Amino acid sequence: MNVITDVAVPVATFLMMVAVGHGLTATDLKRSATDLRSLVTASVGQVVVLPAIATVIVLVVEPTPMVMAGLILVAASPGGTISNFYACISGANAALSITLTVISCLLSFATIPALVAAGFFFWLDDQPDVAVPISALVIQLLFLVALPTGLGMALRRWRPESTTSRDLQLRRASLAALVLLVAFIVYNQHRALVAALGELVLVSLLFTFLAMAGGYCLAWATGRPTADRLTYTIEFPCRNLVLALMVAVTTLDRPDFVVFAAVLLLVQALVMLGLIFVVGPRRAAD
Repeated sequence: MNVITDVAVPVATFLMMVAVGHGLTATDLKRSATDLRSLVTASVGQVVVLPAIATVIVLVVEPTPMVMAGLILVAASPGGTISNFYACISGANAALSITLTVISCLLSFATIPALVAAGFFFWLDDQPDVAVPISALVIQLLFLVALPTGLGMALRRWRPESTTSRDLQLRRASLAALVLLVAFIVYNQHRALVAALGELVLVSLLFTFLAMAGGYCLAWATGRPTADRLTYTIEFPCRNLVLALMVAVTTLDRPDFVVFAAVLLLVQALVMLGLIFVVGPRRAAD
């Protein structure tokens, strides 16, 4: 397990963030600069709406500390690159999805420590073995978020003729790393998963559907076009689970907190594929 926490998790996190940065183009940045309202609304909305949803779930369901901690970590995490894949195949605004993912990831070295510390303070204050080392977490996120994202953007400028194939390879490698890490930790924590499976699935479904609704409502309230509404609907629930995993395993030394993220990954895959099945043909017709 030490090899996983000390080597595999940081390497997987670094790789995922390189993939995030590599997916951002100068065109995306220029487009976002001309549509700051959408960018700011969605970015701030995720930081506000998702922790609020987690709070509602905690108050209504009253999950066990393990599930509660996992929910807090996921709600505090930035957008994940898998949302870009879902946005692309569903006919949503993929460029907006990529830009939002990158911006939220760059902000995460400040937002994750603040949101995780607040969530743990309010809901896990009675757990003496759960503490958030904020300064260490900020430094860790700075090196595992900002640095590799910048490296990914630099790689995109290098040999632009091979950008498409390299982008595909990076996304496949980062997704494979996430799946393998989650599978290993779930195997290591399978007793906790089996014992709380019903609660894990329930909380995963609630978080996913409420986050989708929150994203759609925010896009509708701010007058976004249909493609952007679908982008918000996909972007809000899909979190960067590698960062959540990194914080749980490396910073907090609590691999059991990853169990919720593992179940959420599977639940969201089914929900998103269902969404794409419903809206995909309509978007293609448009």
